Amino acid sequence: MIERMLVIASMGIAGCASSSHVVGPLQKPAAPVSRAPEERHVYRVDFVVAANEPGKPAQSSAFTLNLEDYSNGELHLGSNIQINPQARQDVGLKITASLRPMTNDDLLLHDAVELSAVDGSAEGGTSQTRKDEPQTVHKITTSGDAYLHAGQQALVASLEDPLSHKRYQVSASATRLR
Repeated sequence: MIERMLVIASMGIAGCASSSHVVGPLQKPAAPVSRAPEERHVYRVDFVVAANEPGKPAQSSAFTLNLEDYSNGELHLGSNIQINPQARQDVGLKITASLRPMTNDDLLLHDAVELSAVDGSAEGGTSQTRKDEPQTVHKITTSGDAYLHAGQQALVASLEDPLSHKRYQVSASATRLR
C-alpha cells in the first residue's frame, strides 16, 4: 500500500515537471523588511497646582514628570492613613498623564487629577475623630485632554471642593528634552 502511494506521488511530481507549464526556480522568501525605529521624544512636563481658599492667600506647588511620547507617568503626594482598624488609604494629590505628539511641536496631554482628604482635615492630615470611629475620605477627580503648545502653560483642570469651597487649578507646560 505504501509503495503504491509512493508511485502515485512520484508520478504526480514527474507529471508536474513534464507539463507545459514552466515553473521558475524556487525563490527564498524575502527577508523581513527592517524599519528604522520610530523616533520618540522625551518631554519634561511641569505641573503647577494652585489652591485658593476663601479669605486666604493663594498657594501653589510645582511638580515635574519626564515622559516619552505615548508613555504614562504618575505623581503622588500625600499620606497613607488608617480609615478604620482594618483598612488604610492614600489621600492627597495624584496626577496621571500621558503625551501624544500632534502637529509641529504641539502635544496632546491626557490627564487624570485626583484630590482627596479626610473629612475635617487639612490636605492629607488626620481629623480629630475617635480611634474606633471610621474616617470619611472626600475625593475630587477629573480626567480629560489638554492641548500643549511648546513652552506655554495651559490649564489642565479646575476643581472646586463643594465642602470647603477651596478651588484648585492645575496647569501644565512641556519642554522637549530629546
